[in-house]
Amino acid sequence: MMYRSLSLVRHFAERSRQKKAEVAILRFLADLENHPFKADTSRDPREENAYYRLRRMVSFAQAFDNIPPHPASELLSSLLRVGDPYHAKIDIRSITAVSASKGKLVGELDSLPETMSFDDSYPPNYGPFDEEQTARLREAILREFNPSATRNREIFDVTDVTWSHERIVGNCGASRRFSLWRRLAGREGWRTVWLHARITPVYLDEDGFTDLLSSWRIVRVNRSRTLERSLWDMRQAWPDGPCPLDYAPAWQPDRPETWIIPLPHHAPDALRETLIRVHAAIDRAGIEDVLRSISEARCLKIIGGAQGENDLPLDVT
Repeated sequence: MMYRSLSLVRHFAERSRQKKAEVAILRFLADLENHPFKADTSRDPREENAYYRLRRMVSFAQAFDNIPPHPASELLSSLLRVGDPYHAKIDIRSITAVSASKGKLVGELDSLPETMSFDDSYPPNYGPFDEEQTARLREAILREFNPSATRNREIFDVTDVTWSHERIVGNCGASRRFSLWRRLAGREGWRTVWLHARITPVYLDEDGFTDLLSSWRIVRVNRSRTLERSLWDMRQAWPDGPCPLDYAPAWQPDRPETWIIPLPHHAPDALRETLIRVHAAIDRAGIEDVLRSISEARCLKIIGGAQGENDLPLDVT
């Protein structure tokens, strides 16, 4: 009799716990529907590229220490794999972006002004340049890209994003000049400009990417502070549910966040209809889906061919 009474107590306690969990989840989803995510507009897309956005989100996942842990965060934290560097001669036109230790990264080289000024006493020149001007342009670029006297200035450090057409050259402050050199190299009558590159390939963990893509979306958003009142109760009740990777505290109300959102089929039946509406609102707001962007880049690379198919390997010992 006592055993049966204990069983009933446990049964009702479990039902009560489940009911509280359901209420916490539904309350959060209701808050999210009433105060939907907005697109992150804090960054200029011309000063960004998809690889840098992904790398930043991976770093958020690696630093994620919330309780309970999130399975998508664990997958994301090991999504990128860096290969061994190698040397090759590459066509300058295969470079798509320029990083910067001074100033900002340039993710769209063609957005930069097509000008170059060698002397403050003269207006900027649009080119094309003669051989002497081209030599001065090249020297100015090498001086900015590789200012160290202890290394070969003729070698450019390049990150090859293997799942897309992105190739990012490391820079110290000559983005505009490099952009002009690259554009001039694409004009009719110019011979191919070959760069000696030290290339570091970056790969995706294919199994991890497939698991992420099949169950979650990862989005960069601005959110309402109203969500805070129900967020943490929901997280305890639904460890696989919506989750910010880089939670912005109350004293940083305008800081964007990276959120993991489960796909409807990955949620309990009672929540799927609501989640469908949440995802529809994300699409209507024009919010970037990082995993979808990677998938699109992979498709474009397959259609357009490999970025480095004309590379000339170099044996550097």
